[in-house]
Amino acid sequence: MEVVPGLHWVDQIWDTKVYLWIEDDRVVVIDAAMPGRALAVWRYLEALGYPPGAVQAIWLTHGDIDHMGSVAALKTGSGAEVVVHHGDVPLVDGRATRAVRAGRMTGSLEKTFNWAIRCLLAYQPVPVDHPVEDGDLLGEWQVVHTPGHTPGSACYYHPRRGILIVGDALNHRRGRLGAPPPLFSYDRDQALASILKIAALDFEVCCFGHGPPLVEKAGQRVRAFAHALQ
Repeated sequence: MEVVPGLHWVDQIWDTKVYLWIEDDRVVVIDAAMPGRALAVWRYLEALGYPPGAVQAIWLTHGDIDHMGSVAALKTGSGAEVVVHHGDVPLVDGRATRAVRAGRMTGSLEKTFNWAIRCLLAYQPVPVDHPVEDGDLLGEWQVVHTPGHTPGSACYYHPRRGILIVGDALNHRRGRLGAPPPLFSYDRDQALASILKIAALDFEVCCFGHGPPLVEKAGQRVRAFAHALQ
């Protein structure tokens, strides 16, 4: 499904949104969904007339299994470079496990969650080719560091087109905007501060990891939501 010209949502993938940014013969995959989703990406690209080799980069919004799960398969099939904020590099390359919010039974929950990632879901770590920082440019896209859900959560922002891809820094379910789930946000205060940072940007289109994109007046909607949090 084309969200706006040049930006597609692979709508055959239901668990997490995977987006494609297409410029001429260059394709960027933004987020990698759960393990086993690479074939859906290849089929979508094939329908548009692009081979896997057209994918030059895979940008991850953060290092959660439902956003990085198929990154190894996508990289193997395309040879693309993997891009993620440096704060989540250890999650993607397998050197660190996922932290959850501090509280009762946190240790047991973390152990179970990370066991599922490694063993049940069989996540395959990959080296990160291009660690990025807040403010870095990827062509016309800007990296916006929005920590809180994970240390290296980041959005990808196209100022000229007014497009923002937020991963899990925000969600859009049943017509309502929401903050990241508290249990799986290692720093809740930081996550809320990141929403205020997002709200200060100028954008019309907002694409979420969970929930349908907003293609009109998205910035206005996000600013109203951020104001209600204060």
